[in-house]
Amino acid sequence: MAGTCRFTRIPCVFRLPLILNTSDVLVHATGLSALVINIVAAGRACERSFRLQSGMAGVAWALNNLLLGSPVAAALSLVSAGRTATSAIVMERSALLRLAVFIGFAGITLGVSAAGWDGWSSLVLLVASMLSTYGMFYMNGRPLRWCMLTVSLLWMQHALAHESWEQVAANAMTGMAAAYGAVRLDRPSKWPAAPLTRTA
Repeated sequence: MAGTCRFTRIPCVFRLPLILNTSDVLVHATGLSALVINIVAAGRACERSFRLQSGMAGVAWALNNLLLGSPVAAALSLVSAGRTATSAIVMERSALLRLAVFIGFAGITLGVSAAGWDGWSSLVLLVASMLSTYGMFYMNGRPLRWCMLTVSLLWMQHALAHESWEQVAANAMTGMAAAYGAVRLDRPSKWPAAPLTRTA
């Protein structure tokens, strides 16, 4: 007969499953939050909104990867969040400033990847992070969306390696949203702009 835990009166044999279930809920909650923010961001036509919301998603992905037991991916996601938000601030600044910030984030990405190097998987994440870094600072519109589609496909390898089907679905849906955003940006609107009218 299972013993009863003091104070809680819950059988000890049930405590570990409860802890595991709580952890699973947090993993799914952070993954779902990141997924929703990513999809909304990828459909944005405004470059600044796209970058800021993508940065918010990066924070959620960092927590999700940390809960999955992948600290390197979590660190790269945090770097990605900071880089994406920063790119929204410097996108209209001087070319020299953008270059300096780009080099800074590229160096941080290389350092994080080297610190937790784990062979082929780390190489794929490094390529994805460097491609995303370049895209955020030097691409706009349709090319940026196609770049993010490629990044999503590269991160898919990490999701499969950790058997995180939520991240697999997230990357697939984010990639499709990025492709939709790219197509939408190239498609002229069939609705004319509403004329300005003066109201009494």
